[in-house]
Amino acid sequence: MITLRPYQTNAIDESRQAYQGGARSVLFQLPTGGGKTITASTVVHGAAMKRNPVWWLTHRRELVAQASKTFYELGIPHGTVQAGHISDTTALVQVASIQTIARRIGQVPDPSLIVFDEAHHIGAASWDALFHAFPKAKILGLTATPWRLDGQGLGHWFDHMVEGPTTRQLIDEGSLCEFRLFAPSAPDLAGIKMAAGDYQRGALAKAMDKPTIVGDAITHYTKLCAGKRAVVFAAGVENSKHIVAQFNAAGIPAEHVDGTMDAATRDAIVDRFRRGDTLILSNADLFGEGFDVPAIEAAILLRPTKSLSLYLQQVGRALRPMAGKAEAIILDHAGNSLTHGLPDDLREWSLDDREKRRKADPSEVSVRQCEECFYVYRPAPSCPQCGHAPKINVREIEQVEGTLEEVKRAAKVERWNDEHECVTLADWQELARRRGYKSGWARIRFEQRQRRAA
Repeated sequence: MITLRPYQTNAIDESRQAYQGGARSVLFQLPTGGGKTITASTVVHGAAMKRNPVWWLTHRRELVAQASKTFYELGIPHGTVQAGHISDTTALVQVASIQTIARRIGQVPDPSLIVFDEAHHIGAASWDALFHAFPKAKILGLTATPWRLDGQGLGHWFDHMVEGPTTRQLIDEGSLCEFRLFAPSAPDLAGIKMAAGDYQRGALAKAMDKPTIVGDAITHYTKLCAGKRAVVFAAGVENSKHIVAQFNAAGIPAEHVDGTMDAATRDAIVDRFRRGDTLILSNADLFGEGFDVPAIEAAILLRPTKSLSLYLQQVGRALRPMAGKAEAIILDHAGNSLTHGLPDDLREWSLDDREKRRKADPSEVSVRQCEECFYVYRPAPSCPQCGHAPKINVREIEQVEGTLEEVKRAAKVERWNDEHECVTLADWQELARRRGYKSGWARIRFEQRQRRAA
């Protein structure tokens, strides 16, 4: 029996209405940790009960295993299709690796419903080919971040987007846990070349693989979250190994994991981390998506990225609640929060293409760091922590020894009380004006409320 939260039920209802209204493809957006898998599993279960074949597709072995485990727990019979392992090809529901099933078309029942997990990757050639391979099949996409680095909107594939609650709303209702975020000045990445819209991996790993890179990760871990289980996001495999060596040398049990390891070795390392035998689990681009361990109490970011999606996926690993876990600690040694904002910032998602920003354009994220107490806050005449009023001068960038300082808001926004008072579009527009939000936010929230009330 699947017990859903109200917003999950609303998402399913809106998806069904979209299909009934003629949409072939629906995208379900929900923040990391909000329960995309369990929500979509209800849709899969319903389709299977009607004898409709379903493919659940993803791009990593860990995500195949996670979905299969959920289906077993919910009593959904299924087969699995991945490299080196194919089981029960007659099952109506198949959980599959995209790379493998693309070579196995015809060996399992053709789908009437295809679920694309982590659907922000759908622009990749193999994903796009499967999207168009079965034109009569309905499509359901799942993502926390409907955002591509190249600016291409997911509206090229999806007819309708269902937006779930925001990260802040999920935190307020206890579905995600609170967090404290500490951040230094951004590391010096001058001269690092770009590849596919993000930093070139080899050059980035070399730039970040320095013992004194913007503060000492071990010192800050010991100071702010000693004894807590933390996932490290490193800039490269060798960088990750060096980080682990330094933690172990400091007497803090740490292990590295990467995609070249065999399945048994990787699973054993993760199991030791789950039990708490290992406190630090370091990886490079392996656990940004689908690593579901609520016991993670901290995320250590040592991999700068231009990707908002990657940043939110990484910090989201630590936001899953667990009994006895009061908060998550995020140590942002990469300065990503200074580029992308706080994890619970309100973000406007859209299926439309985004205008590509030029290098000279100002950042859309506006934060300020107090030059007296290092408090980071949204723009205000004076620092809300110590009252210092900064002079308005051209900012000169100076590289200094990094010290992590907590990122907080200037003032707590009472979102629920204000939003409950909004009835008309004009009400929402006035609230947007008071909060300093973009104009499109008011219409999005007004239309969401209208849909839920219908």
